[in-house]
Amino acid sequence: MENGILYGVGVGPGGKELLTLKAVEVIKSVDVIIAPSAKENGESIAYDTAKSFINDNQEVIIKHFPMAKEKEKKVYDAFKTIENYLKNGKNVAFLTVGDIFIYSTYIYLLKYIKKKNYEVYNVPGITSFCASASIANRLLVINDEPLLIVPGTKINSIKHEKYVVVMKFFNREEEVLNFLDKNNFNYVCIQRAYRKGEKVLTSREEILNQKDYMSIIIAHRNVNQ
Repeated sequence: MENGILYGVGVGPGGKELLTLKAVEVIKSVDVIIAPSAKENGESIAYDTAKSFINDNQEVIIKHFPMAKEKEKKVYDAFKTIENYLKNGKNVAFLTVGDIFIYSTYIYLLKYIKKKNYEVYNVPGITSFCASASIANRLLVINDEPLLIVPGTKINSIKHEKYVVVMKFFNREEEVLNFLDKNNFNYVCIQRAYRKGEKVLTSREEILNQKDYMSIIIAHRNVNQ
């Protein structure tokens, strides 16, 4: 029996209409769907985004991947689950929000999959910051300028860049905004892009008073100041 194939599938930021045709094709064709959840027995944004395209005869597994020290073990446990299916000739799709290679659990899984030489097929997804830029009607970068994508924990790594995307800054909003204000950036915060509760916040006060884990800031430095 031949081994199955692991498909890494980016499902975009959260709206089912933003899945690519390739993603839908793969999701419909595999035997098993695996989707991460933010909490034990919690919701899976990736699954909720793709569920319209999943058939009743497909097996669905929703697994929790913590962000702390336990993560390595949980990822390995997920790999073992996937490996059991692959060994039995089952094709598996691992769903991830946004793109599969940006802040994704799938990246950690690949370490184990590649060691065992299983076949892998990657399907890119629309990134949350690209989707957010469209919602806010805000350019990301232009001409020959670089674009810096930085998590909130590394806000001080911004040096001379004019165009910046800040991700993963929940509960660090004030620190991030203090830095942006001090360094002459104007900014917009997009929450829950293409999902229920979507918001575009344009002021410091709104961002501090309406905190949401699913938030992204697009910032441009005002070089005239």
